[in-house]
Amino acid sequence: MTPAASTHSPIAFASIESLHEVGAATEHWAQTFNRGDPSEIASLYLDDAVLWGTVAPGLLTGRQEIHAYFSRACVPGALPRVQIEQQHLRVMGEIAVNSGAYLFHVIDQGHERPLPARFSMVWRKTPQGWRLVDHHSSARPGS
Repeated sequence: MTPAASTHSPIAFASIESLHEVGAATEHWAQTFNRGDPSEIASLYLDDAVLWGTVAPGLLTGRQEIHAYFSRACVPGALPRVQIEQQHLRVMGEIAVNSGAYLFHVIDQGHERPLPARFSMVWRKTPQGWRLVDHHSSARPGS
């Protein structure tokens, strides 16, 4: 029996529309990150969200800590940028998981350098749209 035909599967299979919405939410996260406004970035996370930031020394819990992290990461004159390279989306009702790769461009000692990274984002559908509840980002091995 295929999973789609199972009556015992706890996973509700996603509509194409939901997959597009989560992909668009991820692209919106990247565009928001590239604008460098910590408050705007933090608004994409739920109040109780957690973040393993790419350069964070520890787990960040709650929107306030997430805001503080992006305040340190998004420094005027040395603003990093990100480009989504790969996404693998799964939507299960009101929860979605997006695993993929992105490429950061960071300023290091006045010079731009690439920082390839990977991510897992867990999104939750809210009345305000899809919001992050969990986000893990780490440098790709060998980078």
